[in-house]
Amino acid sequence: MVLFQEHFLSWITIITELSSSIILYNYKTITLTLQIYVYVSRGSYGIAAAMSTILTLMTVISLLVFMRVSKNKNIMM
Repeated sequence: MVLFQEHFLSWITIITELSSSIILYNYKTITLTLQIYVYVSRGSYGIAAAMSTILTLMTVISLLVFMRVSKNKNIMM
């Protein structure tokens, strides 16, 4: 049962991210997460992995900047 709950929460997160990416997508721009999905669906795993690494680094850097600015070591919602 716990495994189902974990999968369900992951699925909700993925659907939320994908739906926000689809809303932001237009013919001139595409979000990074949606571009990674396109590369994976086309079988370009190397490019998708490189873009995923960039996305991860951007997330970590923004989190570190936030923690530095807020001067708080704990992340709470």
